[in-house]
Amino acid sequence: MKALRSYFGSSFFKLRPMMRYAEWVLLLMYGLAYGIDWYFYKLPTLPDLFSKVLVFVTIFWLLSWFFPIKQPHWVRYVYIGLEISLVLVAQLLLVDLHLLLYLILIKSCFLFHRKTIVYLVAGSGISYLLCIWWTIPIIEKLFIETTRSQQWEEIYKPQAIILSSSVEYISISALVMVIGFLIMAERRSRQRSEALAQAIETLAADLERSRIAREIHDSLGHSLTTLRLQLELVQVMQGRDRDQAATALNHAQTLASQCLEAVHQAVQTTRDPSFQLDVALQRLINQIHNTQSLVITSRLNLPAIDIQTSHQVYCIIQEALTNVQKHARASRVDLLSHYTASTLNLEIMDNGQGFDLGAATTGYGLRGMRERVQLLGGQFAIASTPGTGTTLRITIPRSWGLTPED
Repeated sequence: MKALRSYFGSSFFKLRPMMRYAEWVLLLMYGLAYGIDWYFYKLPTLPDLFSKVLVFVTIFWLLSWFFPIKQPHWVRYVYIGLEISLVLVAQLLLVDLHLLLYLILIKSCFLFHRKTIVYLVAGSGISYLLCIWWTIPIIEKLFIETTRSQQWEEIYKPQAIILSSSVEYISISALVMVIGFLIMAERRSRQRSEALAQAIETLAADLERSRIAREIHDSLGHSLTTLRLQLELVQVMQGRDRDQAATALNHAQTLASQCLEAVHQAVQTTRDPSFQLDVALQRLINQIHNTQSLVITSRLNLPAIDIQTSHQVYCIIQEALTNVQKHARASRVDLLSHYTASTLNLEIMDNGQGFDLGAATTGYGLRGMRERVQLLGGQFAIASTPGTGTTLRITIPRSWGLTPED
């Protein structure tokens, strides 16, 4: 999971350097293009024009080091507005930097919402075309002075210039917006994936803590309850029957060792591949018979289910019997199970004191059983009234635990 989070948080998509390098390429291209014109054509207006180009290229180079993607919106508006204004001023000064305008529109895709971008594209386009229209007479005058020709309108028709510039701007700006929106969609998808990876990691950690808590509670709950009873027996019998007290003390030591082993097993995620549900349940019943006067009658008819489901079912029954020992004051428990083609049905009934279902029943034992049943996609029901005992009914779909022989 950490590797997944590292991948999504890696430098695969560094926006600032990508924008900066693209801008540098355009600035270098403009510098070389105007420099080549100056070198070869030797026109009187080119030195002054080249000086203006160097000024604008320097300003844009300085601005390229700042990209306000994490700044407040007013800073973003000022930044984009300043860059667009520089392109328009350059156009009025006969310095054609219109390709930078499209790069600025791409930048805006990362800074504003789509509606704002559409307005920005429209406003920039109108302003850009007005600048072209404004400079046509100036270019015509320079053309006549330079070439000493009156054929300007035959070579360059103002209407054609405006129309072709409009078509070019609309086409390229539309393409730029589509590309920008696609890049932003991919970037948001990557961010969502990163957030999802972090959420999955957090959820996995929570589930693991919950699993370990259930394991410790279920395993130690039964063992510690029995251990407490054995120690109480030692306390009662130490002055009456030392042999029985010694036997109870030895059994208490065995239970203490079992508690330590249960804690060790609780933090293991793997299960014993040789675990058999019916054998484990019989061992649990025999252990209770050996330490208490509680009578457990079992009629178990269990299908072949996988290890994980078997372990969950075992923990559910173990916790139910532990609750009977701790709270029910019962002398008898009936443990029944049967299965159909689609479900495994469990029923645990005691003749104890029962309890009021309307009272608080949020102990960790009941909650742990409910959680285990929910993990298996099953249903958990309790029937109890004071003085009449308690019945637990559990239904688990067999699709969760089918083994190949099913």
